[in-house]
Amino acid sequence: MLKKLNFQIIPIQIFLFAFWFKNGFIDKFFGVTIAAFNPTEANKGDSWAGWESYITGSWNKSEVAHALFTPAYDILFPIIIFLQCLPVVMIIIAIINGEFLYDKTHNFTKRAATTSLFVTSILLFSQTIAGASDGQYLWQLLGFGMVLIMYLKSISKS
Repeated sequence: MLKKLNFQIIPIQIFLFAFWFKNGFIDKFFGVTIAAFNPTEANKGDSWAGWESYITGSWNKSEVAHALFTPAYDILFPIIIFLQCLPVVMIIIAIINGEFLYDKTHNFTKRAATTSLFVTSILLFSQTIAGASDGQYLWQLLGFGMVLIMYLKSISKS
């Protein structure tokens, strides 16, 4: 059974799943949902208003980011949540399809990597314009995403 597992692809799936599950589902989706149904002081930062304060606080450090993004927060935040959850959904589909096994195509793993790169690019754009410190790790994640896509393309050719 162990010979059937593709240990080259499993770490990619684990990383993408764990990173976006934490940043999309736990931090944003579950955080906002729990804070909406149980508004306590302990989960105040995870509420819609808490995230608004944090995110727009970053954007407001730059006049350009403030003018472009802050007025549209109520529209952009649900889009951010959706986009950050999408790679996780793609990885779950990849696992259900058995893409962690040898001799399987990696269609949904590739889609998860592409979605991750897209989401990272969008977040990086806003954080770079704002001059926020999150841009630093997002540049690293962008580089990782590019290498990941090149790797997935190279193993699909062989």
